[in-house]
Amino acid sequence: MERSIENIWKKGFEVEERLSAPVISNLYKRKSGLVIQQINSTSKKDNLSLIPVAVVFFTVLAFMGKVILGMYVAVLIFALFFLNKKMLKGLENLDIKVNTYEYLLKYRNQLTRITKYTTWLIGLGLPLVTIPAYWIFFEGTIVLGKFEQLDLGLKILFSLGLATFLSITGILCYRLASKIIYGRLLARLQRIIEDMEDLMKPY
Repeated sequence: MERSIENIWKKGFEVEERLSAPVISNLYKRKSGLVIQQINSTSKKDNLSLIPVAVVFFTVLAFMGKVILGMYVAVLIFALFFLNKKMLKGLENLDIKVNTYEYLLKYRNQLTRITKYTTWLIGLGLPLVTIPAYWIFFEGTIVLGKFEQLDLGLKILFSLGLATFLSITGILCYRLASKIIYGRLLARLQRIIEDMEDLMKPY
């Protein structure tokens, strides 16, 4: 016996056609509302976790005598926190006057845009902010002294290699973390959209 929700609706709700629209509509409003609430809640918690991370980095680096570097890293993390907060606010301000299906599409598209933007930000921005941090960290050490003794070509090659490594590593870590934290919720959101699209097809 087939137990898919699609067949239950087709064979069961057809008997009382007057109930099908409101029952299905309310079902998906509840399911989608719960998923959206969980995504928003998880996103806020994820973003708030940046604050203690900034404090820890500053404390550890200050303890190591790298106060300026600690301040530099903390400022960058706080900047990321406020940027994420602004993007998450955009999700909350999506127009909810449209029907549930259209709202879910807009929500998913906005999440996709945020993911692409963050990927580019990490890919391009991480090397730009991390290399100066390395410079500050190794200032006055033998490591920096040996680097400064290299030929200009080797300096450029080393810097490009380091930038590429940081960019790729940052993107991979971001994608992995996103999959671990949001993968299950995003999969549920996608299934709801696909189920609604199947129900809208003529039989």
